[in-house]
Amino acid sequence: MLDPADRLAARLARDGESEPVRIEETDTTFAIGWKGRYRIEGPAFVYTDNDSGRVTTILGYPTDQLAQIG
Repeated sequence: MLDPADRLAARLARDGESEPVRIEETDTTFAIGWKGRYRIEGPAFVYTDNDSGRVTTILGYPTDQLAQIG
């Protein structure tokens, strides 16, 4: 899940296993527990985990389309 305005990301699965994402919702607002940040480097989607600092580079994402919405 991505927030293009702030380049925030929450990984929904890893190695075929789903990962929990904290979402809090009220009648007027909602909040997402973003777990990391992302950036686009040409054809590469680069995710940085907030807790571990681990950086994952993924090739094959539609980075050109993601760059247009961000």
